[in-house]
Amino acid sequence: MHFPAFERFSAPARIQRLTVFVIITILLFVFFQGSLFPDVTVPSLHKNSYDSARSEYYLQWGPFEPMNIPGFVNTGLPGKRSCDTLKYNSTVGVQKSFFLTDDIKQIAITLDSHPIVDYPDDMMNDPNLKVTDIVERTWARLSGSSVWMPEHNVYLSVTRVIFCPSRTRSVPKMSFLRGQLFNADWEHLDNYNLTWAGKQFTFPLVFDIPANWDPDGSLYGPEDPRIILEDGVDGAEPVIIFNMIGKPSDWKRAMYIFRPFTNYSTLLTIRNTERQWTEKNWAPFFVPQYQQATPSRVHLPGSEPVRIANEYIHFLYSFKPLKILKCHLRCGDCEIVYEQNIPEGFLTQHHEDGGSLRGGTNFVPVPLPASMHVDPKVRVYAAFPRTNIERHCDGSFYRPEFVVMILIEDQFHLAFASESLDFGNAIIELGPEDDRCGNGRILIPNSIAQWDTSDGQDVMSVTFSVNDETVQVARVQGLLKFVRNLPQFKTLLKKGGPLRDDNSELMNMLTSWVGDDVRGCLVEAALNYTEAQQEITHPKEHKDEFDESKELLRKIHQEETGEDLPEVVPPPEEGGEGEEPEEGKDLLEPINAGENEGIPDLEHPADQPGDFTGDDEGEERKKVEEPEPAPIDPEKKPKKGKTSLKSKVIMEESFFADEGQTGDDDQEKEKEKEPKRDNESASEEKTPAKRHLGRYRYQNGGFGA
Repeated sequence: MHFPAFERFSAPARIQRLTVFVIITILLFVFFQGSLFPDVTVPSLHKNSYDSARSEYYLQWGPFEPMNIPGFVNTGLPGKRSCDTLKYNSTVGVQKSFFLTDDIKQIAITLDSHPIVDYPDDMMNDPNLKVTDIVERTWARLSGSSVWMPEHNVYLSVTRVIFCPSRTRSVPKMSFLRGQLFNADWEHLDNYNLTWAGKQFTFPLVFDIPANWDPDGSLYGPEDPRIILEDGVDGAEPVIIFNMIGKPSDWKRAMYIFRPFTNYSTLLTIRNTERQWTEKNWAPFFVPQYQQATPSRVHLPGSEPVRIANEYIHFLYSFKPLKILKCHLRCGDCEIVYEQNIPEGFLTQHHEDGGSLRGGTNFVPVPLPASMHVDPKVRVYAAFPRTNIERHCDGSFYRPEFVVMILIEDQFHLAFASESLDFGNAIIELGPEDDRCGNGRILIPNSIAQWDTSDGQDVMSVTFSVNDETVQVARVQGLLKFVRNLPQFKTLLKKGGPLRDDNSELMNMLTSWVGDDVRGCLVEAALNYTEAQQEITHPKEHKDEFDESKELLRKIHQEETGEDLPEVVPPPEEGGEGEEPEEGKDLLEPINAGENEGIPDLEHPADQPGDFTGDDEGEERKKVEEPEPAPIDPEKKPKKGKTSLKSKVIMEESFFADEGQTGDDDQEKEKEKEPKRDNESASEEKTPAKRHLGRYRYQNGGFGA
């Protein structure tokens, strides 16, 4: 092709001018591509269509049974409204739960070299007790929290393991954190190598977390683990959150974070605030952090902010008042970034004495498509907290609830809160004659492990503990649709709606006030639910007769004053409401037995002197602070050799070798009871001498100073 305009130049000049022409054309395309080629949204049939094959994948574990979620929605219209005006409900599906198991005997042998693991002499010298019997009486696991790691295609599960030589389950000597890996089908990966930043980790393992302890004390080590991974960030490392007492916090129970692969842990401290005697139940979540892709004064196309790994983690510290913390992941400094403040005239008095709402699972982001036209300032999170009801049953009654929290710029509020959920028979199987205040009273949500919203799916995997004995996973279908259908997304949160311009601050304030009503209605409903559960197995012998005259007076008074007549509260029954320690219980009973009734809640045991939970919803009580455990001089204390489980194993193996087939039969029975693990063994190193207020770290299969 000939270009007369260029032929009059020499060949080198033509090449030079063609180069300049090409560069100018490219620059024009880059700067004006929005005008020359406007963006046109083309619907993706593959992404938006429902993947039937993926749906059938979940159905291999059973059908999703319908479950109603009644609750209360934030209308943004304050004014002492009744809970009936806030009611909203819909239906989701729930699948039968399954159990995550572990080899508790193998864990006990792995930790046998830890100085605090010392078994009672009467137990070790009893010829009728085998190693398995001793382990069942002194070790247990609970509070499993999991997270999906998409870059490795595995679930990382963290479980609390407790050592109870006194055989009193509610007062363990020490707690440890156990790590396991599961594949996408929740099949346990034994002796599995995971590589992180060039370093290899073999699972399962006990995490190396420094902990202070005293041989004469109890309740040491990390408790109530929660694990979270920042979504949408390449190379993000999981964060494990737990509470623990120790010297760094002046022997108060404080919150810590731990990075499992870089092996870094730090104490969390709220600035300019005196540390409470007990800090726990903080619900974690991430607010995305961005940085400018190209630092330039001139905004160029393609230079939008880029998502980066977060330096901070947020926590919902309390629900009443709603309080949010922002903590630095490295140094542990925390600041209060939001605290709810409601004028006295807008506070609605709810019947919530004896009940409180506490943190449960992590909060996960709710994906909102552009087609919903939601204001870009809005971020939506979902979680399962839990209520603690201290009335009606002998001991606290726990149930999960589903809540939706909204962040608008730097303001938070509750958009929805459900009533108490029991998930039908998917998690707890109770017959009509079973005691709801016995085996079924403790149902605690621990983590949202995954929320599959790909290819039209909507399946959330949630972990639970029942009676502080189990680690279970249940799948819930339809929660994304449930959240997206909430009415405020069509009104209050609409793009170009009330949040625009100067109205934003006012709307945030109003929704915050109504959000407290949503919380109050939740607690009120939880109290009613607990009373109804107690009534199933313990019906009242003499019900109050209906008095028409009193009911008429009540209605007249309510219409004239807008207030209800105070109810006459009957005196408490003899025995009180507090959770009392069990008496007369067979201490030699295996603490892992699933049929034990009335087991104290290990996440919230019977009150100890000085206990106060950070989110106990204004029920702060004066306590007598416990003094710091006094150091004991080892030289002045009588010497006592450490009783090792390994010696019992050797003796038992020798006995079986002499007895022949009898021992083989017993070993076969043990194999049927619990899975075999061969990836870890007891350390051959000499057991270190006991130390007081010692600080030990897990190394090479054993613990060393």
